[in-house]
Amino acid sequence: MKNEFRQHWYAFKRTLAGMLRHPLTSLLNLLVIAIATAFPLALWLVVASLGDVAGHLPVEPQVTVFLRASVTPGEIQALRALEHSDARIAKHRYVPKEEALKEMQQSSGFGDLLAGLPDNPLPDAIIFTAKENRADQLEALQKELTAKPGVEEVQLDSAWARRLERLISLGRAVFQAVVVLLATALVLITGNTIRMQILTRQEEIEVAKLIGATDSFIRRPFIHFAAAQGLLGGALACAIVWLALRWLNPAVRDLAQAYGQQFELQSPGLMSLGVICAATMCLCLVGSWIAVWRHLRQHQ
Repeated sequence: MKNEFRQHWYAFKRTLAGMLRHPLTSLLNLLVIAIATAFPLALWLVVASLGDVAGHLPVEPQVTVFLRASVTPGEIQALRALEHSDARIAKHRYVPKEEALKEMQQSSGFGDLLAGLPDNPLPDAIIFTAKENRADQLEALQKELTAKPGVEEVQLDSAWARRLERLISLGRAVFQAVVVLLATALVLITGNTIRMQILTRQEEIEVAKLIGATDSFIRRPFIHFAAAQGLLGGALACAIVWLALRWLNPAVRDLAQAYGQQFELQSPGLMSLGVICAATMCLCLVGSWIAVWRHLRQHQ
């Protein structure tokens, strides 16, 4: 056990020394890994930020029920009682047609024209406010209210809810596709880097095998190199995203304040740093292991 630890420590020191001997090449490799990792991280933070703000939108989801001209007081009372019997409804407001006409006269600017009408063309209405901004629940509530006695028509403005949900779902799907593509690219990049290192150290590897070096001994320095690159590349990716969000967030806050809201993009925290570094290191280890395994298999 002690000897195994000593060999790993020796391989780790050689890896660091090799990276310091070629700082420009090492930095370029780290930048490639960091940029490939920063894209999905930034996309995930944007989607998470939008998903968080979507659950706290101040817009109240409303369902407007227009009543028939022949509606009875009992049917109106039964509809208004849904506020207490239906868990999806937060509150309601009954709008008699006289009140609706007055509101239209005040808001439309055609008060004189509307006042000259012989009859009030507007129906009585009940405006229900739902508890949640979920499009599926709002549409189900609309269908149920349409079948109630005394109801002429039910209007639901759920287009914004559907668009928002679909936008966030699209963002998640794009994030998953980007993760798969860039993870594959990261494995291939690391594998190609390790393959180039193997070619430059071909004679050293052959001499080591002649004097009895095992496959694990030959594989060890490349594994350490890939792990170090993955760890540093993941940390650099988090730093790049953090700096980018620090630069973007003032403009995002100004835009949100223009609409009377407070919103900014989430920055990567310690948990994100740990997950990204671990994931990047694992992908680099996979690429390194595949490259070394192919070489050892070809030169058995």
